[in-house]
Amino acid sequence: MIRPRDAAVISFDCYGTLIDWQSGARAAIDAIPEFADVDKPALIERRLEVELDVEHERYRPYDQVLAISIQRTATEFGVDLAGDAATSFADSIVNWPAFQDAGGFLKRLATVGTPLVILSNVTRASLAVSVRKLGASFDQLITAEDVRSYKPDPDHWRELYRKRGIEPGQQLHIAGSITHDIRPAAELGATTVWVRRAHEPIPDDVRPDLIVQSLAELGDYWRLHYSR
Repeated sequence: MIRPRDAAVISFDCYGTLIDWQSGARAAIDAIPEFADVDKPALIERRLEVELDVEHERYRPYDQVLAISIQRTATEFGVDLAGDAATSFADSIVNWPAFQDAGGFLKRLATVGTPLVILSNVTRASLAVSVRKLGASFDQLITAEDVRSYKPDPDHWRELYRKRGIEPGQQLHIAGSITHDIRPAAELGATTVWVRRAHEPIPDDVRPDLIVQSLAELGDYWRLHYSR
């Protein structure tokens, strides 16, 4: 496990790690009248699968990905979703809340002095809104809009290494998604911390360097092991 002070950069996924996209997306779906009689947990789970498909068709801005994914999923569930409803779901990203432990953790981490970076699948405009909610500053933000592709494709990481002039082994990557972040980062050779907020099953084919249930737990771990 690379020490926070020894890393050349500490990077984060944003949504699912720092921003609670799940509760934000659920609230947006609850607000759409057409979904009143739909099995919402099943719809939410299926929309995530559709989103991955949409992302890999070709590059589109993430707000379009959200709108297309919810509209296609609605069709699968027998719902004729109006375009403005799909747009309202996409626009809800600006309302997605920060996790309660994110802001304090980032402020403490900033005192370490290691550059902090976000690697995110959203647009620059959406990420800027979310970063303001976190109340923390980052040295670099790399979005799908910048690299014209979506994680788990490796372009975010390659852009980070190119701009920072570093090797994968110098990166400490902290994320909540095995699929989008932990697996590709580990395959490249970065040190990884999986923030397993939803207590998902631990996969057999990837080994994060550390697994925690929250950023608060990660902060406690670092204070215990690296405070001296």
